[in-house]
Formats: sequence, C-alpha cells, structure tokens
Amino acid sequence: MRFIAPVALGLCITVHLHAQQPIEWSPQRKLTKADFQGRMPTQTINASKSALHIEASWECVVGELNASARALFDPSQSWWRTGYGNIWGNTAERTSATAAQANARRNVMALDAQLLDHEQLHFDLAELAARRLRKGFEEFKDICHDAGGTEPIKAMVADVDREFQEEQLRYDRETQHGADVRIQDAWTRRVRAMLK
Repeated sequence: MRFIAPVALGLCITVHLHAQQPIEWSPQRKLTKADFQGRMPTQTINASKSALHIEASWECVVGELNASARALFDPSQSWWRTGYGNIWGNTAERTSATAAQANARRNVMALDAQLLDHEQLHFDLAELAARRLRKGFEEFKDICHDAGGTEPIKAMVADVDREFQEEQLRYDRETQHGADVRIQDAWTRRVRAMLK
C-alpha cells in the first residue's frame, strides 16, 4: 500500500494544466521575484505569499519501508505585489531622475530584498519540516513487519504538519511578516544554522 500525504501551509494546492512545476528546496537554489507567478488577490494587506507544501510518501516494498519527503514551492499559487506607483517615471524621465526618485528606487529594491529573504526563510522552514519527516521515517524502518502497518507513520506526518503550520504562523507573527528587522535577523541566523 502506498500513501502520499501533502503537508500544506494552511492552503489548498490546486493543479493548473499550464502551471510551472513546483520548485524543490535546494541549498543552491534561492527564490527570486520571478518565481512568484500567481495572481495577487485584489483584497490583501500582504505584500507576498509563498505557497509551500511538503510532499511525503511511504510504502512497504518486499517488507522494506520506502519513504521520502521534500519541501516544495508552488510558483503558480505564490504571488508578489506588483505595483509601487510610478516612481521611475517614463524613459525620458529616467535619464534625468531626481535624487529623490533614485533614493526611492533604492528603497524599493531594499524592501524587495528584505521581503524575498523573508519568503525564502518560509521555504527554509518547510525544508526543516521535511527533514524532520525523513528522520522520522528512519525510526520506522521496521514498520513493514508490524501488525498495525503504517498507521504510526500517518500520526507522525500529522504531528509534523501541525508543528510546521504553527511554526510558519509564529514566524510571521514574531517578525511582523518580516518588517521587524531585528527579529527577522534572529530567525534567519537560527534557521540557517539548523540547515547546515
């Protein structure tokens, strides 16, 4: 019997026929603004949203547990705010931009970088949850011989899912969605150390 259990970040992942493939977490591949391809809701106070889930699967094959878990980012369901107003002006205005316009552009770029770092850390937290699942699977390596089957794995996955969702909410709450730079920095240092 084979089970696949998506662990979601409090959202439903829908499949679109022409959607970009999910991005699997990798230490070499960081999120970019271009990865956020979903449609921004018309009524939102948030600047961005990462659609994350953890794909977990397990099955017994010839008495051996075959299990995996991976953190995924769904570009088609993730969105980024699109408008700042016209602080750059048109092409002719750009060549003679005022110092205020140049400063505003630098500020927007800095805010984008800060927000992107915040969203990347959401993805990093998903990877830590996927690692907890993979470690949990190792503890169940002999489960295929148990009379109860893989039911304990389902319970473990449910626990990790609950912890993952609570951690994501706590992260946003404590960092004020990345606006509290000091707390954001503390989260970043802690999570990056755990990923090593």
